[in-house]
Amino acid sequence: MSTQLTQRTMDRYFELMGRGADFAECYAADATWLIADTGEVVSGSDDVRDYVIALHATFVDSRTRTYLVGEAHVYLEGDCEAIPPEAGGRTCYCVAYDLVDGVITAMRCYGLGARSVAEVARPRGA
Repeated sequence: MSTQLTQRTMDRYFELMGRGADFAECYAADATWLIADTGEVVSGSDDVRDYVIALHATFVDSRTRTYLVGEAHVYLEGDCEAIPPEAGGRTCYCVAYDLVDGVITAMRCYGLGARSVAEVARPRGA
């Protein structure tokens, strides 16, 4: 997969996400999201989309620091308000994306600590 196709796919993904549109169309049907710190895996385009939406809802003041696009891979490094907030400072994270034929097939998230699926699904402050 060319770097240009990878870039176009990610541009579409972030454009849809930014508009609040259904970005699951950018995922393969069997896409996965690995929470590297816990080993949990979310599978399937709809479940991954729902997890990503819930995860973003827990972020406060999220910033992208580095965004690298290559042939069939993208790496995004960012930070957000510390998780948990009472820890102070900021929490750094990295998401690695794998793409095949113009769709995202796998994502791996590093650095958000034990942000399990259950924790992300719980409303902030609960």
